[in-house]
Amino acid sequence: MARSKRIEFLADLTRGYNKVLDIGTDHGLVLSSAFEKGYIKSAIASDLREKPLNQAKKNLRKYPISYVISDGFSDIKEEFDLAIIAGMGAYLITNILDHAPSGHHEYLLQANDKIEILRTYLMNNGFSIVDEFIIHDRFYYVILKVIRGKMILNEDDILLGPILKSKPEAKPYYQRKARQIEKIMVNADEKRVESLKKMHKIYKNHIL
Repeated sequence: MARSKRIEFLADLTRGYNKVLDIGTDHGLVLSSAFEKGYIKSAIASDLREKPLNQAKKNLRKYPISYVISDGFSDIKEEFDLAIIAGMGAYLITNILDHAPSGHHEYLLQANDKIEILRTYLMNNGFSIVDEFIIHDRFYYVILKVIRGKMILNEDDILLGPILKSKPEAKPYYQRKARQIEKIMVNADEKRVESLKKMHKIYKNHIL
């Protein structure tokens, strides 16, 4: 099965970790790439449903992997260094993180939407963003590297990303977001327009 740039980028970010947990592993493509590149030593592939987990077993059969049917972290008993939670909506990721174990784990988070909701949740629930990345693979995907800790984000940080905003590769993404907001404002009601104008200004100011 062909792998996307997003999958390969996520796999590259596993380099140097011992055991990686992939929540919602689906076909196990991120783990497969990470093992092929020699980046990780062992892994836990987890999914809520048996069918995708069985497919992952076929794709990952030659690697040292445990397979667990689990709703998020609920049935994960083994220790891990890094957890990947990717390809889901922001609200689902926050629901999964509500049950994340304590301890010195790292997390790679990639929400398909509402990244500002995810950043706000992290700030309010004892997580700290240590790095941010962006990849264009037909769409723009923002990936957060997160640990437990305190952080304070202002309005710009929540929208742009406290670290991503300093990276030049994010500017085309901000331009795209500004154009999207311009289109939405055409049919938005007055109250919504005011909120959108504020967001639009933040994106536009950072592009200049």
